[in-house]
Amino acid sequence: MQTTDNPRVYVPGDANGRDPVLHVAKEQGRLAGQNIVAAAQDNPVEPYQHIPHKVTFAGVGLYPVVQIGHTTRSAHEAGHATVTVSREAADDGVFRAKDVPHGLAQVVVDADDGTVLGYHAMHYHADAMAKTMQVLVEMGLDIRDVPDRAYHPTTPEILDGLIREASARVADAEWPDEIIVEPRQNFN
Repeated sequence: MQTTDNPRVYVPGDANGRDPVLHVAKEQGRLAGQNIVAAAQDNPVEPYQHIPHKVTFAGVGLYPVVQIGHTTRSAHEAGHATVTVSREAADDGVFRAKDVPHGLAQVVVDADDGTVLGYHAMHYHADAMAKTMQVLVEMGLDIRDVPDRAYHPTTPEILDGLIREASARVADAEWPDEIIVEPRQNFN
């Protein structure tokens, strides 16, 4: 966000032409303020780096689409061996009970070290789960370190199933390093 012509000028938000999205502008604005203070104190400034993420509402917003971080394909292009786990909303009773049994969620994890690389979903309440998954991806957390919590009977139980299955697959000592688990459906 620091301009090349004048290092005392920072351009966060839509004005920098990078990511014209409100939540990104908020993050950039907060960091620009911190960087102005740091520079005034002769401390190093921190570049803005974020994990690309989007939430798009389809139709009347019943089934939002969430895209955070890598897909299986982009993870492979970046040199990662992956474990990709998908789960259908209909696999969890709460979605059927709420009469919204359609949709899919997917987590992409590094097969070697368990790092959460991406999360993609289109199902009821996917938007409400986006921040949680964004934090896992941005912090580079090992899927096996995510606490196993039961959120049953709430819609985040779809995350429980993804996390448990991906953790088990990464932790399995017999799991080959270069294998790709092909999901039932793919967001690529």
